[in-house]
Amino acid sequence: MFLELKNFLINIIQAFLDLIYNQKCLVCSCAKTDELLCKSCAKDIQYLSSFAHRIFYNVPIYSATLYQGSVKKLIHKLKFNHRKKASIPLAEILFKYFKNIKEKNDYIIVFPPSYFLKSAQRGYNHMFLIIKEFSKLTKISINKNLIKKIKYTKPQYKAKNRHNNIKGSFKINEKELKNIKNKTILIIDDITTSGATLEEIIKCLKEKNINNIICLTISKT
Repeated sequence: MFLELKNFLINIIQAFLDLIYNQKCLVCSCAKTDELLCKSCAKDIQYLSSFAHRIFYNVPIYSATLYQGSVKKLIHKLKFNHRKKASIPLAEILFKYFKNIKEKNDYIIVFPPSYFLKSAQRGYNHMFLIIKEFSKLTKISINKNLIKKIKYTKPQYKAKNRHNNIKGSFKINEKELKNIKNKTILIIDDITTSGATLEEIIKCLKEKNINNIICLTISKT
């Protein structure tokens, strides 16, 4: 009941903020354009090369940008300030980079799920909001049920040992395996630092003989 009331109040506040900032850039709040990310703040984004920045178990891991400036501010506003519209420019940033990746496959999108209590507390899964917008741009379908998070973990940025913190957190829903047959799994996340979350998901998929995988993150530290 408390979480429902909290989320209801947050949605009211969010609608009010959207009304106020409808014509303003989410990063600098300038009202020069009606874009969610103004041209000046867009220039601040440092895109990375369209080559895999890491390889784990033969799975390429791509990162679109550095975690700084406008990208960092957009992610923070989405995750911690309930500015859901930040998902739109973040998806556009990811899409701009994704178009340059040479690997062209029949993809299906998955993402690291949140533990249900964490999603209930925030009122939404920030990664799903981004991926929903990304899916609109790419026309790639999303599978929300393939990967399940089965235990609560500390946020990775708070964990002293990120690999131990996330170990054993995910499980593959075997009922969904028929829905990803002949597909390449495109795992999307917001930030990669140690790579522990992506590595744990890759291990889980490999254990089920799922080998056609690539990873894509919005940013890397």
